[in-house]
Amino acid sequence: MNKSLLIFLTLFTTLHAIDIVQRPIHFSETRKALTLQYIGTHYGLTPKDITITPKVIIVHYTAIPTLQGSFEAFDAETLPSSRSDISAKSASANVSVPYLIDRDGTIYQLMPDNWMGRHVIGLNYSSIGIENVGSDGTLTKAQRQANIALISYLKEKYPTIEYLVPHSDYRCFEKSSLWLEQDKNYRTEKDDPGESFMQTLYQALPAFKKAPCP
Repeated sequence: MNKSLLIFLTLFTTLHAIDIVQRPIHFSETRKALTLQYIGTHYGLTPKDITITPKVIIVHYTAIPTLQGSFEAFDAETLPSSRSDISAKSASANVSVPYLIDRDGTIYQLMPDNWMGRHVIGLNYSSIGIENVGSDGTLTKAQRQANIALISYLKEKYPTIEYLVPHSDYRCFEKSSLWLEQDKNYRTEKDDPGESFMQTLYQALPAFKKAPCP
C-alpha cells in the first residue's frame, strides 16, 4: 500500500488517531465579551456565552505564506486597522478559527472548536472554521489529507454537522435559516480555498451537504 495513503487511512479510521497540536491564540474574557457584542450587533441574539452548536464546516485559506504569519493574524484579540474591509462594519473582535493547517499537514488548534470564532459573514454562530496556510495554487497534498482527516474527526465529534462549504460559497446560505447577519450591506467577496481543493474534499467526504447555491 502507498505510504501516504496508509498514513491517511490511519488518521481517517478512528477519532483518537488524529494528531492535533495545541497552539492557543489569546482569548481572554475581553475577547469573549467582544464576541458576545458581535453576536448581539450582527445576529440580534443575547446568549450567555459563546458556545455554539456546529452545523457547518467552512474551509478557508489564509492568503499568508507562512504558519507564523497566519497564526499572528488570529492571535490579537481585537481587529487590526489593516482589516479595513470588515473593520468599518464591526471594529471589535478579531478574526479567529479553531483550526489552522500548515503546508506540511500539521493541524494546530487555536481555540475550542465549540466557541464562536469570527471567520465568515452570517454563519459564525453555526460553523467551525478551518484555515489553510497559503492560497489557491500553493495549498499542498498534505493539507488536503489533513483537512479530510480533521473534517472526519469533527463530524464524529459533532453529529450535528451537516454541511461542508468553501468560504467562497458562504452567500449561498442567505436564504437559509442558518444565516443570521442582519446588515444587508455587510458582505465581502471570497474565493478561498479554490475549486480543485474543495473537489478533493468532496470526493473523499461524500456524505456532507454542499452549500445551497442556486
